[in-house]
Amino acid sequence: MKLIQHMALLGLIGGVAATTDAAEVSQAVKSSTKAAPRSVMRYTPDRAPVQNRFNRFIVKYRTANGARRTTAAMEQLANAAAKGAGLVQVAATARSAAKPLQMRHVRRMAAGGEVLSSSRPLDAAETSALLARLRQDPDVVYAQPDYFKYRQDVIPNDPRFADLQWDYTDPVAGLGAPAAWEGSTGTGVVVAVIDTGYVDHRDLAANMVPGYDFISWYGQTEDGQLYPDVAADGDGRDADAHDPGDFLDGSEAFCNGMVSDSSWHGTHVAGTVAAVTNNAIGVAGVAYGAKVQPVRVLGKCGGLTSDIADGLTWASGGSVPGVPANPTPAEVVNMSLGGGYRCEEDPATQDAINGALSRGTTVVVAAGNNNMNAENFSPAGCSGVITVGATGIDGGRSYFSNYGPAVTLSAPGGNATSGSDGDTAWIWSLGNSSRTTPVASPAGDVLRGMIGTSMASPHVAGVVALMQSASVAAGHAPLTPALVKAVLRAKTKPFAIVPPVSQQVGTGIVDAPAAVAVAIAGVREEDLATPLINRAPLPSQGVAAGESALYRFTVPAGVRSLNLRSYGGTGDVSLYVARNVLPTTTSYLMSSARLGNAEAMVLSNPAAGTYYLRMVGVAAASNVTVLASY
Repeated sequence: MKLIQHMALLGLIGGVAATTDAAEVSQAVKSSTKAAPRSVMRYTPDRAPVQNRFNRFIVKYRTANGARRTTAAMEQLANAAAKGAGLVQVAATARSAAKPLQMRHVRRMAAGGEVLSSSRPLDAAETSALLARLRQDPDVVYAQPDYFKYRQDVIPNDPRFADLQWDYTDPVAGLGAPAAWEGSTGTGVVVAVIDTGYVDHRDLAANMVPGYDFISWYGQTEDGQLYPDVAADGDGRDADAHDPGDFLDGSEAFCNGMVSDSSWHGTHVAGTVAAVTNNAIGVAGVAYGAKVQPVRVLGKCGGLTSDIADGLTWASGGSVPGVPANPTPAEVVNMSLGGGYRCEEDPATQDAINGALSRGTTVVVAAGNNNMNAENFSPAGCSGVITVGATGIDGGRSYFSNYGPAVTLSAPGGNATSGSDGDTAWIWSLGNSSRTTPVASPAGDVLRGMIGTSMASPHVAGVVALMQSASVAAGHAPLTPALVKAVLRAKTKPFAIVPPVSQQVGTGIVDAPAAVAVAIAGVREEDLATPLINRAPLPSQGVAAGESALYRFTVPAGVRSLNLRSYGGTGDVSLYVARNVLPTTTSYLMSSARLGNAEAMVLSNPAAGTYYLRMVGVAAASNVTVLASY
């Protein structure tokens, strides 16, 4: 591939939970000369507090009491909660009494949550007080802020260029795309990119299917409130998922006065998934036979959880009130976004994920770029998702990547401070030459280098598309989301630089050829069970909360006593065992469910056969040792 044009374009956005310097910078190929890097402002807020500066909340009511689900009834309950929390809109003066804060119903979410807004923004203490009062209602399933989520990429200031797509081809750190393409290119699969939308680009246009813009905040005035212009396109939800640019000039008060160029983040992610290939233009896509469906949920600064959750529901084929049905539901969803709060604090997101998984859609998410435990971020710490960490050209964890037992596996995300030379520090994909609003294609078409878990995640989403296409082409059914995750976990490449136990980023680096080969051959969960050797402890095992790891071992005839144990590490696991069949949490031969990781089972005179041991994460667990002995 001939690199003929180059220009530095630097941009950044705010991220949540950034205790390290996680500013974003991007590099675009445009002119034959290399411009000097510009200085940029950096925005690295602490982990998101409970406060809700956009005065929006999500409340889910139980369906048993229909009266509680009417708009008037919900507003009455919310206003009663605000009053009980002592919240006022206007404080009392010498001449007038205090006026109560008013709560208004905005809309119903697809997964059942109700979006409510307060008549003014609340600080952290007020938000906590209101949520506490709402949660006292026995008919409330959950109440949470309508959190803002952010793009999950880091783009550092290291503008060098060389071989662009090391992430596909490097024998140590790459995903092995050329070998995988011999078995699949992703034909017939739709991958939804839930992100900032897209700009027209000649290296992407042929692989696009219609999407939708789910951003509901667009600067409109309603009930005396002027909403922030997050959408930046002058309208609300509609069928146009184009990205108008997310640049900031400092006048956007809701972005804390930041200044940055447009990121073209969704276009970069979409290009990694399925840029048109073998067209003598630009770069290749991981699953270039697949189609990309743009679902716009992120605008200036980021996007609301309620919009993101509805976008996920729609992309996976679910119904969203007021939005036409999706004619081409996605088998795979990529979400290179997140916020700094645990998933249990964000049940609306978990609801949407559960719905997508139930419809057979695999959900791939970025781990986040804060050099912190991914369990403290959403959707990275949510159940059922494939959480992707980032690795660099050296085959080790990228310095910024979140880590921990929630991370399923890693993929190339770049590492511009690793000391690597040239463009091997970057992940190269598609962008636009403009620093503000897009320049029309083809004049505006450029290649852009970025790094982050935002860049790692679409590599894995593309591999999932390769797997699903290969499975169907070989005469098998599409893989379930759980089986996709199990294959990816089991078929990884080893890290060239093994992360320390305290900073694990999954089982290894994504191995596209191995994953595609399994899909072609046909796979069952038991085929992926990790073998245990008699009396040989298996250390460094981990499992995310609500998920499981499977092991197998053979017991010969004549054994008097079989001992199964787990011990060490952090978290909380339970064990379930069965003979010749897979155990579940409701069907098993024996189980152990103590608090912590010290579990033990003893089977007397066990029958000969193949035994399967399932370790379930009651809470996320890491560095656990598993042992089978007889």
